[in-house]
Amino acid sequence: MAKAPEVKPKEIKAFGRHIHVGPRKLRLVADMIRKSRVEDALEQLRYSSKNAALPISKVINSAIANAVHNFNLKKENLFVKSITIDGGPVMKRMEPRAQGRGFIIRKRTSHINVILESKEGPSNRKSRRSIFSLRPRREIVETADKPTQETDEGKVSDKQQKPMQGPKSQQKIKQNLVGLKRRLFNRKSGE
Repeated sequence: MAKAPEVKPKEIKAFGRHIHVGPRKLRLVADMIRKSRVEDALEQLRYSSKNAALPISKVINSAIANAVHNFNLKKENLFVKSITIDGGPVMKRMEPRAQGRGFIIRKRTSHINVILESKEGPSNRKSRRSIFSLRPRREIVETADKPTQETDEGKVSDKQQKPMQGPKSQQKIKQNLVGLKRRLFNRKSGE
């Protein structure tokens, strides 16, 4: 009996349950990365200022691990097909208020559902550059490793080139120092 060829699954799932972050906060972050490539999504989550980005990135990394380990898919071909945030159980706590009353505080939890899909496209496609790689690179001046140059007379000169950086004038240094002192020791009068 012949063995059937192994079919690679198109969808890979991962779930995060009982996350101690409210669903509304997670949905704000989830909307940023929906329908994007996995590498771009992780990069966006890494530089996001929201605290909800950490549990979402953990679930996406879990889905990537499922795809690579269980189904032998390449990370470069994966993208976020869908990401849904559902409300989990709500823990109710009491907070004392004025005149002996108690107010209920709801500590909400969430469920994260991630579905990745594999796109078999051209494998030699260049990845898009991120916004963080658009900064100009600083040129490093190597002084000790440069080979010595021979002059016309056959003598070897060992002059080292200094990096091109203009010296700061004393006036600029003083202005920066005064500005720093003003920012640090700015006190409001007791008016």
